[in-house]
Amino acid sequence: MYLAYVRGPPVAVFAGSWLCSKSPVDGTPIALGEPFGDCDPAVARLMSIATTVRMAKAYGVKVFVSGELGEDGVDAAFAGGADGVLEELKFSRGGYVEGVRFVLLEPRSLEELVNSVREIAESARGSFDVLVATEFERVGVFAPYVDGVVVVGGWVTVEVKEVKTLPEVGRCLHCGVDYLMYSGSIRRCIYCGRRLSKVVASVKPPRSRAVFRSVYRKYANLSKLRFKVV
Repeated sequence: MYLAYVRGPPVAVFAGSWLCSKSPVDGTPIALGEPFGDCDPAVARLMSIATTVRMAKAYGVKVFVSGELGEDGVDAAFAGGADGVLEELKFSRGGYVEGVRFVLLEPRSLEELVNSVREIAESARGSFDVLVATEFERVGVFAPYVDGVVVVGGWVTVEVKEVKTLPEVGRCLHCGVDYLMYSGSIRRCIYCGRRLSKVVASVKPPRSRAVFRSVYRKYANLSKLRFKVV
């Protein structure tokens, strides 16, 4: 069914092209209110994960997720810019173990984090990076003091709704404007004259982390996106 993004942050991140016949590439930003594809409504959960990861990365910290999200959930996280999967790292929980690179902590407060890191460092026989497992709402509290966070919940709300028509959507990467072409078709931005990029397509690249990272880098600096009906 044709779907539009109807509730959530001003800009969400699309994920779940494998559940669609027409859609953007995974990792593509979607403006609130914008029709985005012919998809299974289950993409809402995947978009929620991708959007949460992208918002967490805005704090300037590495973001990891757990494999407990499942294959689809992990791929959605990479579409949002995730740096890795916890279970694929050499890590220990709560203390330092020789040969590990990461120590994973689950502090209840910033004071508990700082004291735990100090105590572990005093007895450790090597260097290590600190990861904190926390819900998204608390990422900003710990981000300035750690090497990375593992988002374990608090996913941002992303809701989708069925619509009757899926317009052609062209994006100006320079102006941050999506043109929803219900009545006609244009090829260049009316503001800057640059050629528009097609957002929704039936041909999509392979489902792979390399593709997800490439799309994330392309849009990493895009903070605002609006649409214009033409």
